[in-house]
Amino acid sequence: MRRASYGIDAPGVVRAHIVFGGILALAAAIGFARPSSSPILAWATIGAAALAALLLFYAAVMLRSSLVSKKRLCDRLVAALALRGDERVLDAGCGRGLALIACAKMLTTGKAIGIDLWAAKDQSNNSPDATRANAAAESVADRVTVETGDVTKLPFADASFDAIISMIVLHNIPSRDGRDQALRELARVLKPGGRMVLFDLLHTARYAQVLREAGLNVEVLSRDTLWLLPSRSLLARKP
Repeated sequence: MRRASYGIDAPGVVRAHIVFGGILALAAAIGFARPSSSPILAWATIGAAALAALLLFYAAVMLRSSLVSKKRLCDRLVAALALRGDERVLDAGCGRGLALIACAKMLTTGKAIGIDLWAAKDQSNNSPDATRANAAAESVADRVTVETGDVTKLPFADASFDAIISMIVLHNIPSRDGRDQALRELARVLKPGGRMVLFDLLHTARYAQVLREAGLNVEVLSRDTLWLLPSRSLLARKP
């Protein structure tokens, strides 16, 4: 049976770090193999080696964050939702379904709905078919629905979901107004008494503010350093 594969985040950035790091490492290797009496060339060789090491190190950090650290974080977020099994759960920006499927595994009579715009620049080979294939590989296809849609204009009625999860999604919206609108949409479709967990980079203090303004109670679940960037997990409850 096919195994689930959840892809690499920001694959173009990872690829660029590996390619340019490899080129610089090759140039440095040539420089060290043929030392020059010129101090400028000697410093260029050392600089190329140092920059190559930095680029390749960060590529390794990005790969580990996508393949290992993000999965551990996902488990913590799903646990914070405290699902009973009968809920209707939304994964906003589901990508290839890591959090969507983790939620579906906790359900019995409930349903996990994933929505995404399927941008391949944000996740490698991102597509609804890949997500459905992963759900089938994890034996939860009957509990998963995948849709195409914009998180800033969710195609769902008010109070449609018992629980919401979103991982590393909202920072991809380029404007603060757009991110704020997405948060208000998530608050709108969450039922009273429902829970929402968010993990993202850079803007989480603003997220907490917007959700509080929308009437939700918000707390910080954890502070993390995925991709070596400041990041936090939030838990929000709708009274």
